Amino acid sequence: MKPASLVGFFLLIPVVLVLAVVPAAFQAGPADSVQARAISTPAFSVYLPIIMKGHSGPAHLAYGANVAERSHAYYLQQMGFGWAKGFVEWRNADLGSGSYNWADLDNQVLAFASYGRKMLFRINGPPPAGVGNPPLSPSGLSRFQAFVQAAAAHLKSKGVDPVALEMWNEPNLDYEWGGRAPSAAEYTALLKAGYNGAKATDSNAIVVSAGLATTGGTASGLTAEEQMSAQAYFQAPTVAGDLAFIQGMYDAGARGYFSALGSHPYGGPYPPTQDPTTASGGMAFRRAEQQYAVMQSNGDGATPVWATEFGWLVNTGCDLGYHNWFKVTEQQQSDYLVGAYQYADTNWPWMAGMFLFNLDFGTVPWYTYCDTMRWFSIIYRENPQADPNTPLLFRPAYAALTNMAKRPAF
Repeated sequence: MKPASLVGFFLLIPVVLVLAVVPAAFQAGPADSVQARAISTPAFSVYLPIIMKGHSGPAHLAYGANVAERSHAYYLQQMGFGWAKGFVEWRNADLGSGSYNWADLDNQVLAFASYGRKMLFRINGPPPAGVGNPPLSPSGLSRFQAFVQAAAAHLKSKGVDPVALEMWNEPNLDYEWGGRAPSAAEYTALLKAGYNGAKATDSNAIVVSAGLATTGGTASGLTAEEQMSAQAYFQAPTVAGDLAFIQGMYDAGARGYFSALGSHPYGGPYPPTQDPTTASGGMAFRRAEQQYAVMQSNGDGATPVWATEFGWLVNTGCDLGYHNWFKVTEQQQSDYLVGAYQYADTNWPWMAGMFLFNLDFGTVPWYTYCDTMRWFSIIYRENPQADPNTPLLFRPAYAALTNMAKRPAF
């Protein structure tokens, strides 16, 4: 967290460091062409790469986004978002016998660091060949711990500070847990191994538990009707309620083995102020409040929450299947994203990191035109599979988030 005394210092030096004055929404990053869209933004903005735009008041949140194309960290810089979220594929990076391939991780680090962004990396499964999926045996957990320790050490050697790692993704869905029925106790064993690995390298490492899918129910579990609804929505044979999963983690001894609880409080079609008790399946941004309440009930209210994914899905003519009911207009996406940051900043002192999903998944060619991932993006291309070099397009949320007042922390 930056000392408050530095705020004045940073705000006094721009006159010396101004490089250019250009329309803020249309500054092109390296090797990108940019096409203007009808978005609401002041006519001009000063390009000041070392200051957070809209810096206002005491520090509170870490502002970040999930990034697909690493060079687009440039746009996070322009937005005044201090963090980029990247991904580490365990199977691809762990070559066995203590050997690792860090090429992809290094490329992300280089790009993020070149634009002055701090970094959160999610450790993804599946595990390497020969390791159980998920890794449940003592040898599998030891292999995971060694991998996380090596990853943390490598990041530290590259000057990454702080080292911040998220342990897995949505393990309360069976297809994220190797096809097994989700188990909070099994996941807690993996979380402990990852925590011990990261801390063995860097005692100051930030270890975030896996963001959970909002599957509904209470801390006691899902009713039969809620179970059927969640299975149908997530197209998963087996799911575990997110609140019950958090309680199960505490029951299995997870307290003290994460620096922050990971959360995925997607907003569904609702505004960020929607009461989650009135939202279908609890699918509302304020679901995070109910997750934090479980933490409090377990005496862990001093531990923060990191929203490692959250966002709103833009309306499209594509059939997005079970996500169709999520669709909102581009303007609603913009309003809801800004509103979410403002709501959390005002009402949630326990919320620390907030990573919108997503910055730019709509710009890369490995998602099909109608892939749901594309329609959460605030930067996109018309059809990158057909032509990956078409101009970048910016939804209204890009300018709105750029101009949003921020109280950046970390």
